[in-house]
Amino acid sequence: MEHATNTGSVPHSLDLRIVAVAIDDEDERLKCLTDIAGPSIIKTVRLEHAFFNAMHLFDETYHGGWWNFFKLSNGGFYVALKNDKQFHMVSPNGFECDVDANTAGIIVSAFAYSNLSFGPNGEAFGEEYHKLADFIFQHPEAGTIRAALD
Repeated sequence: MEHATNTGSVPHSLDLRIVAVAIDDEDERLKCLTDIAGPSIIKTVRLEHAFFNAMHLFDETYHGGWWNFFKLSNGGFYVALKNDKQFHMVSPNGFECDVDANTAGIIVSAFAYSNLSFGPNGEAFGEEYHKLADFIFQHPEAGTIRAALD
């Protein structure tokens, strides 16, 4: 974990930098989803589909692709398309912007967690949302990501 310098104006609890690490191992990728959704294959598939559906909601040109998985040093997790293109994101809140694949993935992961937090196993998805939100607040595109979600 990387440490940020505490300037005195930042509360001690916020002085740790959250780091994202790509997960390439296939077994570990599957474990990431079951760690969040639980051992039920139905809940795992539901989580995966929530990411895909959120991406299509935000960018109607999305019709599938390979997704990178990222574990956060605070225990969080997000997905992002393995792609170098810009995505034209249109949020249900009216926000519209072109973003890279990583930023788009963070947006749709947070959106999916938020929506899933109101259903079965909602508490676990709510916790994942908050872990990802902590990462979002330190992200260089934090303003764009928050605008897409608020």
